[in-house]
Amino acid sequence: MAPEAEGSANELSVPSDNVNDATVFPGDEPTVSLVEIEPGIAVLFADQPPVGLDVIPFDMMSAQASQGLTDRLAMASGIGNLAAQGAQSAMSVQGLVRLAPETLQALKTARPMTSGGWNLGSLVAGKGKIAASVRWAPVTGAQTASILSALGPAAALLALQVQLASTSRRIDENVRLTRDVLQALHEDQWTTLLGLHETTMRAVREAQAAGTVNDHIYTAIATRDPDLRKQRLLFRSFVRGHIKALDTDGQSRRAHIQKNVEQILADAHGMLMAEWSWYRSQVLRASHISRDEANAAENERLLAELVADTQREHTRAMDEVTGLLTDLERQCRLIAELPSEWSLPFTTKRQNIQETVAMAEALAERVATLRNRTHTQPAPLDPPLTVFAEAVPHEVLRILRWAVPGEEPLLALADVNLDRLVGEDAYLGVTPERFFISPQSAVRKQGTIEREFPLSDIRYVRFRERDKRGPVLDVITADENIRLTFDDWAGKGKGLDGACRLGNLLAAAMDLPESERRTDPLLSGKSSRKRAITR
Repeated sequence: MAPEAEGSANELSVPSDNVNDATVFPGDEPTVSLVEIEPGIAVLFADQPPVGLDVIPFDMMSAQASQGLTDRLAMASGIGNLAAQGAQSAMSVQGLVRLAPETLQALKTARPMTSGGWNLGSLVAGKGKIAASVRWAPVTGAQTASILSALGPAAALLALQVQLASTSRRIDENVRLTRDVLQALHEDQWTTLLGLHETTMRAVREAQAAGTVNDHIYTAIATRDPDLRKQRLLFRSFVRGHIKALDTDGQSRRAHIQKNVEQILADAHGMLMAEWSWYRSQVLRASHISRDEANAAENERLLAELVADTQREHTRAMDEVTGLLTDLERQCRLIAELPSEWSLPFTTKRQNIQETVAMAEALAERVATLRNRTHTQPAPLDPPLTVFAEAVPHEVLRILRWAVPGEEPLLALADVNLDRLVGEDAYLGVTPERFFISPQSAVRKQGTIEREFPLSDIRYVRFRERDKRGPVLDVITADENIRLTFDDWAGKGKGLDGACRLGNLLAAAMDLPESERRTDPLLSGKSSRKRAITR
């Protein structure tokens, strides 16, 4: 495994087995240490930064605060003690590095070598050449927890520096397509939004150049505070309105998107501009507070509260816009797979659905990048169990890829009949958490899954063969009895084997919760014990 570190030709290569100290780096101590302080952000300790690694220095922080933070980090992590003992020469804090989302995902699934509570690996330069040995403490590990605990109030300053790293490297880029839509639909707000964006970005650049946030820099931000909060609240209310409108059945969701897709894109982009302008202003304010060393004791408490509130509010806002864009992109992709009459009317022109998908995807990718995450999509469906007379129609799998809720894989899909007065062809699907039943016409024409049930609701499953006809599948849930039938092709051979296995799959989920169990004195005694043994 060799995930790439952002902005660098280096890669972090993590061995996959646990070993002891003597066999990790024979004759060679690690020359670089990374202490991950939140997902994707790590403090770099080294005698000098590895070549090609993008290091973010501790800037916008007073010299006293920066030195105090460096000293506490070094001692809390054990780096200071090692240097004092001569185990590592001149190892000091170089700054912050950001691990790419791919690195973080790989580290979640890897089992690295460990030594003395640290995970071990290598920085690999171009063409696979090892540039430096690395030890790192992940944010979820006990090593990092003890370090942050030992930092005490200085942890707020460390969190502040993480915020600065997050805001200064990734937020200049705008998505041109959605920016044009935003400017067209929110012309009355556009000038204010753009002014706040440029004002806060200029203040960040000035603070980085000066190495501090002095009164001259912060005054320009402080005077815009009412506008910053007003725009943030305004666009968050727009986004929350869309979230509420989409929190319904599939048909209503698509109807809202068809009517408001441009507005959703504009409101989401406007919220991003307003949110990040406010966020930068909060970071600059915190940095300005930390400069007041004459009142350091009381400012430590203020700074800790400010950083915590900012992180909490910002995370909540970004979760909201991420959820909205995820749902928007999924629904647009679903509509793109439906018959051609399902097109999206735009306010100014009839636009190709694929262009709409591109706009939604571009904005979702920008949000993921801002959060140092990977932009993911559900994988194409390939259910291991299919019960059809022939192959599953490809268009059905393409539609269900976007219609099946969540990111759950599709374990099984079957061609069944609804046992009604007037029978109707339907699809029965099973995921690790639920099963769904929907008329085939609803899936093919509208991308709608009409009914879904948690597997935990299954109480009993009965599979019964019939002479000269397809079998019957009864699924008893907590609230209703569902009867499904199969056509004649499922009455023998491969079709019967598949239908039987599908019944067994659902039966594997059967459960009667303790809260639904009943007892009666008429069934007590010996007969009750026999039933218990049988169960």
